[in-house]
Amino acid sequence: MKRVLLGVGLLAAGFSGAGTLDGIAAKVDRDVITVGDVMNEIRRHPEARDRMGAGNESEMQALYRTALDNLVDRKLILKAAADRKLDMQEWIVDNRIREIVHDSFDGDMNKLTAELAASKVPMTEWRNRIREDMIVSAMRYQMVENSIRVSPLQLKKEYEEHPERYVKGAKADVRVILLKPSDGKDAPSVSTRADEILERLAKGEDFAELAKKFSADSHAKDGGLWSGVNPADTFREEICAVIAKLKVGETSKLIDLDGWGFIVRKERATAEAKMTLADAYDEVEKNVKAELARDAYSAWVRRLRADAFVKLYPAPAE
Repeated sequence: MKRVLLGVGLLAAGFSGAGTLDGIAAKVDRDVITVGDVMNEIRRHPEARDRMGAGNESEMQALYRTALDNLVDRKLILKAAADRKLDMQEWIVDNRIREIVHDSFDGDMNKLTAELAASKVPMTEWRNRIREDMIVSAMRYQMVENSIRVSPLQLKKEYEEHPERYVKGAKADVRVILLKPSDGKDAPSVSTRADEILERLAKGEDFAELAKKFSADSHAKDGGLWSGVNPADTFREEICAVIAKLKVGETSKLIDLDGWGFIVRKERATAEAKMTLADAYDEVEKNVKAELARDAYSAWVRRLRADAFVKLYPAPAE
């Protein structure tokens, strides 16, 4: 099963339910946002959740405030949708849920039900969050994205001011052997296993065959081959730095990242090349539209806040 649950809003209501009155975080007209609601909003997003667990107090406060601002904006947008009598018909919500089940649960509705039960999230509550997500997206499209128009001068300015964005990225064929951390005190360490693999490579054994045998990488069955990738889009920067220094045909030493071991081999590489405006047109247009949409969205939300009663309460002490 693909683990993209947070991305599609499965845990939108949180692990303990969004209705817990554990302190007021904000009031938006007559609606109340609780501290629990804010924490559940953070849990929806894996990166924010991980940063909350590992960050210092100031970073946690910043994450909390960002999540709270998002919830306030969401309340205001849903109210604006209700004022415009914009709703989402049930068959449209059903279609969206079928997409989620297909993409994230191998098409098995029972797996979704089990996941919700384990998370103590009622199906009705989760379904309503999906419906609200769709309404928010529809409102943002109607009020912001649908009105964005890009001029030739804006395209030219973006292309000239950000040339680093419009290069045909360096491509490479890279083979990877990924070694998982040891799962027991008697299991050989990552470094021990890496030493054995590197020794066997030095004796002439085939990298691809060793990848099939030892690698925990998703491409192990293909001999660890990542074909035609831009390393910067595919691997962590520490691995990219090693790949950049390798010549074609060379193999790295062990790269230790958070207890995981990587051994990489560069099979083929092509250099970056600057794109013409014509070749980069679609990407340039997308970036300009995204920037204009961000500005328009911020202005729209400011107007919504100006017309509403919004009170934010101090974040709870750690």
